Amino acid sequence: MWKWCVWGLGFPLLLSWTGCAQLGETPIIMGGDEIFKTGELTGDTTAVAPAAGQKDLAEANKKRGGVVTQTVGDSTAPLSQTLLFVPFKDLSKYKGPWDIYSQIPRGLSDTLQSYDFFRTIPIDSVLARLKGREFNGRIAPEKALFWGRELNADYVVLGEIEDLSMKRFRATVPIGGYRSYQGIASVTLKLFKVIDGRSHGEVRGDGETDEKKYGVTNPAAFVKFEKEYLLLGELEWGSDEFHQTLLGQATGLCLQNLAAELANLIRPPPKLTVSEPKIIDIDGARAYINIGLAEGIQNGDKFGVWDEGRELTDPETGVFLGRALSRRIGVLQVEQVLGDRLSLVKIISGQENIQKGYLVRAE
Repeated sequence: MWKWCVWGLGFPLLLSWTGCAQLGETPIIMGGDEIFKTGELTGDTTAVAPAAGQKDLAEANKKRGGVVTQTVGDSTAPLSQTLLFVPFKDLSKYKGPWDIYSQIPRGLSDTLQSYDFFRTIPIDSVLARLKGREFNGRIAPEKALFWGRELNADYVVLGEIEDLSMKRFRATVPIGGYRSYQGIASVTLKLFKVIDGRSHGEVRGDGETDEKKYGVTNPAAFVKFEKEYLLLGELEWGSDEFHQTLLGQATGLCLQNLAAELANLIRPPPKLTVSEPKIIDIDGARAYINIGLAEGIQNGDKFGVWDEGRELTDPETGVFLGRALSRRIGVLQVEQVLGDRLSLVKIISGQENIQKGYLVRAE
């Protein structure tokens, strides 16, 4: 047992760092909480709860309530970028009851619902394909890309949970005291483009919340946070009670930061400067367009295809009156940028209606 004594203001000050409570564990103070004995530094001893079993985990996730992911299927989906999250790897040494491997990706999918440019594929679609350690995020990028192609994703997202913890710091002095409680969440994401299999970079999100309470001689000042620290693992992940805790708030901040970083990394295609960006040739389910490096486009960018507007004639005389407003009748995705003014694209919708000469728009 360490002993620190710092003299100041004419009396000894006791500082105690009690470490990190692994989520879901029940900390047990061995031999009583000796923190209140002036002059001694004590550390909390934690009883480690067994990790959640992986048997039938995919089925359990399907039944589990909580976050609802934003799914693909509405009329704007073809022009948005579709993300497929796989279970995240845990580097935080978490040993509690929560399935953080899939619950954190679920929470991020829910957070991205406020971003119109993104769609997410429900993680249950991936869980049904997993085996063994893959449930714990032990997934190679090549495997994730294979699932991404199967599920028509634009990006696959792998993640690493670097920290997920609640910490407590305590100090006592003869005439008062101090306690600090802190929730921390840190996650790093690695993105890969499905269309070409290349890495698209990584982003990091951090969340941290803390509360400081003075006067340890009055338990009412800190009992709420002490209860969180000791019994946090008994709360249901994603519940209202969880979101009110310091860790729940830190997790929410972390997910918001990740969503904002994703929005900065994956952006809509730039506004086109070509006077008439259009389809110059069609070859089955692929086509060529007259935009490329000069416009700053990248593999994976999506563009709408617009027709010329149908001819309008006088119903009685048959005289041509003009054309109706043009309509978006299909969507293209850049497969390979071939030159300053040339790209190969994949027709992902409207193949039966798309014709050579139709205009291409960044939307």
